[in-house]
Amino acid sequence: MAVSGQDIVNYLKQFIGTPYQWGGNSLTSGVDCSGMVQQAYQHFGLSVARTTYDQIGQGKAVGMKDLAPGDMIFFDTDKGSAGPDHVGIYIGNGKFIHAPKPGKGIEIDDLKSGYYQDLFMGGRRISGIEGGGPNSDQDMTDSELPARLSPEELASEYGFAYSFLKSQPGVAKVFDDYVKNNLSKEAFQAELRNTKWWQENSDTMRQAQALKATDPATYEANLQATTVMVQQEAAKIGASIPPKKLKSIAEKAYATNMDEGALANVLGGYVKFVGGTLKGEAGAYENSIKSYASAQGVTLDDQSVKNQAALIARKLATEDDFKNQIAQQAISAYPGYKQQIEAGQTMQDIANPYVQIMAQQLELPPSTIKLTDPLIRSALNGVNTDGKPTGMDQTTFMQRVRSDPRWTQTSNAQNDVMNVGLNVLKSMGLR
Repeated sequence: MAVSGQDIVNYLKQFIGTPYQWGGNSLTSGVDCSGMVQQAYQHFGLSVARTTYDQIGQGKAVGMKDLAPGDMIFFDTDKGSAGPDHVGIYIGNGKFIHAPKPGKGIEIDDLKSGYYQDLFMGGRRISGIEGGGPNSDQDMTDSELPARLSPEELASEYGFAYSFLKSQPGVAKVFDDYVKNNLSKEAFQAELRNTKWWQENSDTMRQAQALKATDPATYEANLQATTVMVQQEAAKIGASIPPKKLKSIAEKAYATNMDEGALANVLGGYVKFVGGTLKGEAGAYENSIKSYASAQGVTLDDQSVKNQAALIARKLATEDDFKNQIAQQAISAYPGYKQQIEAGQTMQDIANPYVQIMAQQLELPPSTIKLTDPLIRSALNGVNTDGKPTGMDQTTFMQRVRSDPRWTQTSNAQNDVMNVGLNVLKSMGLR
């Protein structure tokens, strides 16, 4: 005996409000979308599969205009994966009952609303329901063949909303031919790939455009999340993005599904000095590069440092790349120390004995003595008897330091003068 589709609908209505529970099978305590359908049919002795993906293969196809109460209706709400991922039961008058998602209970929605109409994939009618027909795996007469899919269903089969495909001029014509001539899906794909829209946009860009056109609220929410992510990444690497550029960068990042490296490359172009310094990771690179250059006796201008820090932030170079360049400049300036520099020493390390002598003799803090000091440079650029670059011996260097005008102002010099005077007096027998 056939079951009335309206009886199924009336039975389900008493469970409106039952909470959604993923994997749930209870119409009273918790149920998901496919579980609701299975339990409703099972109450009337009708058997269907448990999951949406299996349920869509049962019964016969029914177009949107031919739906009757009790028919299953399917939607593609997740564009990240192909095929149906949501199911409900049609109740008539363009409405359906379903268990939508966590946080909501069983409810009635309007199939003709823009959201659900655009995501509609098709209906199925199983045998045993009044007004229904045989299962799809049984022999059918010509009059019982599944209904030809509607344009909405055809669009959903390919993963796009009907309204979106119709909004693209070049695509709309291809799709109209597809519907009119009942072309195969393969033929439609081949024609679609030849359109300018397809060739100029990646798959993620096409999906983003489709979402923007058919579900602007979700698109804006996703775009806002991407904008926040872009701002966080910019702060991390030290990029200063002009407000008028932020939205376009976020839109591109969302539409192309940029990975971290690609985004860093884009944001690296906005690494700039703020208040005379770089920020974020770029600022850390700036300090490290400047410190290393100073230790090697190499002078870098601010623009060079900014450019280097930006390349590192964009992941187009590493900090070691630039330190190697600085080391090569140091070798050019101090060829006699090539082996030490290549072994990992800095010119600051090599100059340290001279710095200590100079600090002691001139009574200066060692930290104030730079590699650019003429005394240190002369010591480092000394040559041996063969004329090869080598460091000055420490005795000669001390004599050179004491010849510096600054030495005469020190207590060391005054003590030396006093000692010389005392020795003269002593030698004259006057002390």
